Amino acid sequence: MITLKTIIANWGYITQPQLAELVEHFPSIRVVIQWGGMPRERVEAWRAVERIKQVESADTDYVRSVFFSSKDMDKLKEALHVAN
Repeated sequence: MITLKTIIANWGYITQPQLAELVEHFPSIRVVIQWGGMPRERVEAWRAVERIKQVESADTDYVRSVFFSSKDMDKLKEALHVAN
């Protein structure tokens, strides 16, 4: 719960440790991976970890950021009763 509120306070941007915690508690929550050059991908948190490892280990691209979509942020704020 604290992690989700911290992510919301950071406008939906997710750090690597926060992503690991999301995978542990909410593996099916969807996140957006913003790559350096490739198109963005919207995937489940557990799949995001695997996808990032796959792309970076193949030296195809790098992760610029991981975040919640604005629609998902609105739903989280509503569920957690967080004001805009």
